[in-house]
Amino acid sequence: MVVNNRHKNNVLNNFRINEVESEDVSLENLSINEIQTNIIKHSWQYTVQLNPITFYDNNSDIQPDNEHQVWKETHYLSLYKNVLSILNKLTWTTFDQLVDEFQKLPIENAECLENIANIVALKAFDEPSFGSLYASLCRVLDITISCQSGNHLTYQMSFKKCIITVCQNYFQKQCLDDTEIVTSVEHEQTQRRIKMQTIGCIRFIGEIFKQSLLSPFVVHYCIKTLQSKTKERSLEYLCNLLKVAGKELNEKISLEDIFDHLIYLVSDEMRSKISPRIRFMVKDVIEVVMPSRVF
Repeated sequence: MVVNNRHKNNVLNNFRINEVESEDVSLENLSINEIQTNIIKHSWQYTVQLNPITFYDNNSDIQPDNEHQVWKETHYLSLYKNVLSILNKLTWTTFDQLVDEFQKLPIENAECLENIANIVALKAFDEPSFGSLYASLCRVLDITISCQSGNHLTYQMSFKKCIITVCQNYFQKQCLDDTEIVTSVEHEQTQRRIKMQTIGCIRFIGEIFKQSLLSPFVVHYCIKTLQSKTKERSLEYLCNLLKVAGKELNEKISLEDIFDHLIYLVSDEMRSKISPRIRFMVKDVIEVVMPSRVF
């Protein structure tokens, strides 16, 4: 089903935290910053030392060129490693203690806050089995800093909003991509990692919705968008999202039309058009989320 532009814009304007006032977010204006991606990639993999000169690739055009920049990047690296250290120790047992440690981190500006949100989100994407734990962390963290826009107006930026922005960016970049996945041997491992991380993103969107950080209309928009795609991987993403958030969402917004579509997909008419793996996945979602529709 195709979502009309007016409805799409209304939904995207609600892609925010329910309880927190925030400026409208336009999907078209959001993209993953390449410099931030480079920073997060290296700090995430622990491939760097505290010397900021080693923080970048040799051919990078963003290497620090003065002492202040060297100090700045060293300071950031230390902060990001502290974040990763907290996340690596995070369990339900250590939750309260580590939340207090997280709250005390010296987050001084918007760049730090956005990069830390990237680290937390990527950790959650890579470890989907702990999605509820990371979503609970995002729910209880109360980190807000004051920022200035280009015209010197002061506004508030929150950690929760940054997390949602990362999820929205990733959904736009990976989940809505209709290009064919390269199946050559040299790209197979990379594509598998990207696919698993995308599934992690989808599941995390469901988890933060369950923590009341996302409007149900946003999740419904994501479901409708994935349903409109023709690739089997989009069906796989849809099943993962429904399995995490379907029951809770169905209590707020009727999903009858979605499940009518899923039931049609596993009908005898569609048997030759969908792989057995996806058929079983769709049937499992129907049984788990809406058992009354089991046939």
